[in-house]
Amino acid sequence: PPLFSPILLSTFLLSQPPLPSPSPRPNTLLLTRSVSLHSACGQRHMQGKVVGGVDAPEEKWPWQVSVHYGGFHICGGSILNEYWILTAAHCFSKDRRTEAFDMYVGLVDLKLAGHHTQWFEVNKIIMHHTYEVFHPIGGDVALVQLKSPIVFSDSVLPICIATPDMNLENLTCWVTGWGLISQTAILEPPYHLQEVQMPLIPFALCQLLYGQTSYILPDMICAGDLRNLKTACEGDSGGPLVCEFNHVWVQIGIVSWGRGCLFPMYPAVFARVSHFSIWIHHQIALTPL
Repeated sequence: PPLFSPILLSTFLLSQPPLPSPSPRPNTLLLTRSVSLHSACGQRHMQGKVVGGVDAPEEKWPWQVSVHYGGFHICGGSILNEYWILTAAHCFSKDRRTEAFDMYVGLVDLKLAGHHTQWFEVNKIIMHHTYEVFHPIGGDVALVQLKSPIVFSDSVLPICIATPDMNLENLTCWVTGWGLISQTAILEPPYHLQEVQMPLIPFALCQLLYGQTSYILPDMICAGDLRNLKTACEGDSGGPLVCEFNHVWVQIGIVSWGRGCLFPMYPAVFARVSHFSIWIHHQIALTPL
């Protein structure tokens, strides 16, 4: 396969029509120097709640987004606040029409909308100005503005985003999505959201593993379990790489590219969220609702 392969994975169609979008309510954006785009970001409400001995799945990753195009799931994403979704720029090729995109939140089973599922039309897509400028998949970040606001619940909550000064050492990090189980096996019914723990890989080591320092840029971060040969098969392009930081969940990466499940010694490469955090804040602050 080509070296720079966007992680565009399997596509699925929801088995019931889109749900009505929720009624508008005020946006509560916080623009601060903290990791917060919303006052309640990064807080899961699933502690102590179990169903049949396992964590209630709809509350485990409440910021997860399913990006649909033409009715099909094509990418993952994450909730920043009531009106904004963070995802990968390469999910939005030039021949794809904005009005054909839909965003789903509160979705666990990809084939069936649940009690907490909300559907949204897209108002605007903002791709980072460096996308594909210095690297075939560099600057792989996009913001999606919704036409109506998300209603938060225990199953639908925003994620915090990393800042440039955040210490990423010794963090427990996870990737989530509805992607491939392996290079040749797609996710089978009931199409539940997948998760995989991903250790972070030092920048210099990632450059060494790819063989060229120019392949891994400062706006990228690498993760993967080289000992157990785990990579980002379980994720989707645009999906979040999140870590627990001082009891708060923070997004540090966006699933971007890699060599795939057949080459597990090549780590998954993510857009480094902290590199784009100022741009994210500025775009959200300057774009009218």
